[in-house]
Amino acid sequence: MTGLLSALLYGVLSIDHFAVGPFLLSRPLVLGALLGALWGRPAEGLALGLLGESLWVVVPPAGPAQWDTGLAVALACVWAFSLGGALPPATSRGALLATAFLAGVPFAVLARRVDLWLRRNTRVLADYARAGFSHGVSGPFWRGLVFSMALWGLKSLVVFFVAETLGGLVCAAVFPRLTGPWAEGLDMAWQLWPALGAATLWHLFFGRIGKNWKSWLPSRGAA
Repeated sequence: MTGLLSALLYGVLSIDHFAVGPFLLSRPLVLGALLGALWGRPAEGLALGLLGESLWVVVPPAGPAQWDTGLAVALACVWAFSLGGALPPATSRGALLATAFLAGVPFAVLARRVDLWLRRNTRVLADYARAGFSHGVSGPFWRGLVFSMALWGLKSLVVFFVAETLGGLVCAAVFPRLTGPWAEGLDMAWQLWPALGAATLWHLFFGRIGKNWKSWLPSRGAA
């Protein structure tokens, strides 16, 4: 049941960056925090979201170049929190989370082509909605917007269930074998990744502020 709720939550929030917002609800950090809370592991979900943000920090949150960066985090949450519960208590939690995230990245990269294809082939709906905007928020504008939202949400659910099924088979086979040096290495990597992700975002934030630091200074008037 929680897995189905996770899929629905991901599908609804993924609409945000395509047809509605962006209100940044589909960003990895938001998705990770919400899915972590849904599964009763908010700290781990937040850490996965932070890692996703740092990995795709160069992907703009709005515009035609954007794509679904939250898919890998959503998949990692479901795999780690559902399949991980059936493993022996001695299994390294860090290695489990790191493996789940690594398994989700290829699906997110492959799904990018689906996102770009859908955006390109539904541009007519956006043009239809914009053309009807002069008549108010009803009529063509509303119909075009609602149909785009439904189409994008359906796409997200189909991609999620296909990726979750295929990746789940891989994770179910790999998770029980996370022992020895592999588990130790992945566990150490997991301990470092969230901190490195936060440092990356912090560096980018202050780097952008530094480019416009003169705008923060008071202007000098004429002598």
